Amino acid sequence: MPSPTTAFDLIVRSMKLANILGARETPEAEEANDALATFNDILENWSTEPLSLWSTTNFVGATVAGQATYTIGPGGNLNTTRPSQVNGAFVNVAGVDFTLDVIPQLEFNAIHLKTLQQPIPQKLLYVNDFPLGLVTLWPVPSQEVPLTLTFDRLLTQIPTLATSINYPPGAAKALRYALAVGLCTEYGLPVSADLGAQAADAKADYKRANKQPVKASFDNALTGGGPVWNWRTGG
Repeated sequence: MPSPTTAFDLIVRSMKLANILGARETPEAEEANDALATFNDILENWSTEPLSLWSTTNFVGATVAGQATYTIGPGGNLNTTRPSQVNGAFVNVAGVDFTLDVIPQLEFNAIHLKTLQQPIPQKLLYVNDFPLGLVTLWPVPSQEVPLTLTFDRLLTQIPTLATSINYPPGAAKALRYALAVGLCTEYGLPVSADLGAQAADAKADYKRANKQPVKASFDNALTGGGPVWNWRTGG
């Protein structure tokens, strides 16, 4: 299905795939709105799957002198979309970018002096709380500096049936078939083997296109910091 389209058009095609509607039928208003709610449930669920998110974004906020923890999300200290996870971060001081290590909770817990302050923070802890996430910096910034966070762009909820939606190649088909399967469940209809297989294949193709190559790396402690052996030349 070409993009852009409207939520209503996608829903109609999904309902026909699920055999809820005939070839020339259209849903009643209540049916269409119920399907829209199901569609938004699917978008919310897919937002928990990193390979279902087709882009990342950089958000630039600012630290506050003496403040370690910041809420992030609509209306938060960092007013943007609440991320499911933070993939990277850096601060800019005097025109120079300083990368922050994004660390898990247990590593943050092991820090003995959490109130230590200095101009440039070194580590960032992200807690995926709701409705606002929590970003904690260590050491606590002692001055205001620009803070850039990199995180996955979550799939936006669709507010109305008339909303125009524009997805990258493969996403519209995958969502259309996923919605058809979801509607079969809601209407108590069997999911045909063909529909289930096509839904799985469409989603796999879409996620495959979002896969990022992984670069192998080694801790310097493992290599001893000495000369590197070239396996191609043997030297």
